[in-house]
Amino acid sequence: MKKLFNNTFLIILFFIINSDLLQAQVFVNQTGYINKLSKIFFTTTVADSFYVVEASTGIIFYRDELTFSVSDDPATGLTLYRGDFSLLQRDGNYFIRVGNIDSSFVFTISQTALDDVYKKSLKGFYFQRCGLALLPTYAGLYYHPSCHLSDATFHSSTGESGQKQTTGGWHDAGDYGKYVVNAGITVGSLLMAYEMFPAKFNQDNLNIPESGNGVPDILDEVRYELEWLLKMQSSNGGVYFKVTKEQFESIVLPNNDSGTRYIYTISSTATGDFSAVMARAARLYKNIDAIFADKCLNASELAWSFLVTNPTIIPTGGFKNPASTFTGEYGDVSDSDERLWASAELFETTGEATYKNYFESHYSSGGIISSTISWANVKDLAQLTYLDSKQVSASSSVKLQIKTSLISSCNSLVNNSSANGFGVSINPGGYFWGSNSDVLNKAMLLIFAYEQTNNINYYETALMQLNYILGTNAHNISFVTGVGSKSVMHPHHRPSWADGIVAPVPGLLAGGPNQYLDDDVLKRHFNSLTPPALCYIDSVESYASNEIAINWNAPLVFVLGYFSGDGLTSVDNRESYIKPKDFMLEQNYPNPFNPNTKIRYTIPTAQNNIGTLVQLIIYDILGNEVATLVNEYQPTGAYMVEFNSSSKSQSSASGIYFYRLKVGEFIETKKMVLLR
Repeated sequence: MKKLFNNTFLIILFFIINSDLLQAQVFVNQTGYINKLSKIFFTTTVADSFYVVEASTGIIFYRDELTFSVSDDPATGLTLYRGDFSLLQRDGNYFIRVGNIDSSFVFTISQTALDDVYKKSLKGFYFQRCGLALLPTYAGLYYHPSCHLSDATFHSSTGESGQKQTTGGWHDAGDYGKYVVNAGITVGSLLMAYEMFPAKFNQDNLNIPESGNGVPDILDEVRYELEWLLKMQSSNGGVYFKVTKEQFESIVLPNNDSGTRYIYTISSTATGDFSAVMARAARLYKNIDAIFADKCLNASELAWSFLVTNPTIIPTGGFKNPASTFTGEYGDVSDSDERLWASAELFETTGEATYKNYFESHYSSGGIISSTISWANVKDLAQLTYLDSKQVSASSSVKLQIKTSLISSCNSLVNNSSANGFGVSINPGGYFWGSNSDVLNKAMLLIFAYEQTNNINYYETALMQLNYILGTNAHNISFVTGVGSKSVMHPHHRPSWADGIVAPVPGLLAGGPNQYLDDDVLKRHFNSLTPPALCYIDSVESYASNEIAINWNAPLVFVLGYFSGDGLTSVDNRESYIKPKDFMLEQNYPNPFNPNTKIRYTIPTAQNNIGTLVQLIIYDILGNEVATLVNEYQPTGAYMVEFNSSSKSQSSASGIYFYRLKVGEFIETKKMVLLR
């Protein structure tokens, strides 16, 4: 049976905590856990019990048994055991001790456990700003002068000549290119986070140049990218695909990157993404800057007109790099999802029947929620916008179909998570380039499903995805730079590579395991027999597993912001979220006591709809009843009662006393000492 230890009966561990010991095979969320939410870890160590130990004192605050998770996990090849310490809600810094051998990294339990990593992940976009000097005031050690102030020259493949002013925006990834399709899903995800959960994303203290202006920093940061996107639109409404050089840059800081940067041809996928995010921006900035919001809506509608005039994909077959260009291609042979997304956002912003009719005529083509969100598939973003539509003319039957499809898809994700040794919603075959972003995009879907249904399974599974990213994985690593005891140190990220600073720019998400071994570094270290989730290496040269990208950071921000501060939006759900697994009667605290002491207990399952009859009675050493503290029906939950030995009805003498808990057929007795 598990025990919560108090500050009187202490078990002290007699070992020295050191960094080598803490790197054993005990896998935790290295950032930490929020008090009232579930707290799960995994280990490869065979042991009867685990202990949660306060790092500063060596005091054990929780003990429980490990449970078997999986043997020869298909994704990792590991045999894993699972520990659950959700009932420990005390603030502090702890580590997990398994048996007498292995310990985890130190982690935090607190209401703000995720705040730091959330802020770092959002500020990661500031460090990707192009065309702006990053000043020490905001960038700290990672400051540098402004860059790429001559963007950009039309590439000959566009059929146009001369230059178009396209400075600003975010560098896309580990390189210095700027791509509209990747900007689209990134901006779309961030704006969706704020629109759906404004109270969770309203911070104005990120320490970026705009902080303190009364506008949430997430909207300030996204606006920096929106301003660049507006520059990428042609007068005919179409949107140019990207701004890059013909070759990837050498390993230099952005301000030292010279050479001609080109604007590439108009693309209907870029135009659709652009129309969608501009329509959404028009809604969100309307009460902040009406002139800017109108500009966004006008640009969105102009882009839609281009799509209507050009009903098939442009260029034919989708964008392809010209023969002389070798930068990112973001190839996509279908623009149907981008068009659908644009129609959904324009309908939600304007309420116009044209956009509604287009969406309702196309939303079910090829399935509804048929895959997770990615730059190549933004259909789910369209569906989710319509599902959450506030327009009175939105079809309730269409909404119901989308909701049903979302639930079905998320049920599959829950099943995938249950089959995975680390509770991840992807399994062998799904560890492709950028797999970490897929994990987080699936977490986003699970969050939407939870918000639609209040089904806690979706919530818990989404939280498991975040735990995986922050350390509960086979590599025992936090995939976010600058976060956790062992985090990514060598991302494929040119500023971090070239700046001469040991620690990389913080808050950036690495791509993660890639079983398809899409770069030479992965091919040298792994092969087709390597378990897929192990195909990752923290190397600057492994662009296929260790690059960063803005579209990967966006769902990280979304999921972190949602859970930061505990995430549950219903008070009733929040209070009932942690369900005790066993009956438990804790040792009273303080003990010895005078005159008051507190007694905690938990009830795992109520016997009927009014609860279970609970009796908690105090006896003296002769067996005489001293006081009845509880005698009533109580529902499932954790409880605390206080015993006052100097009450008016009963003043007790010093000595040994017993308290007995009876819950149905369960009975347990403990002793306590009163010292006057």
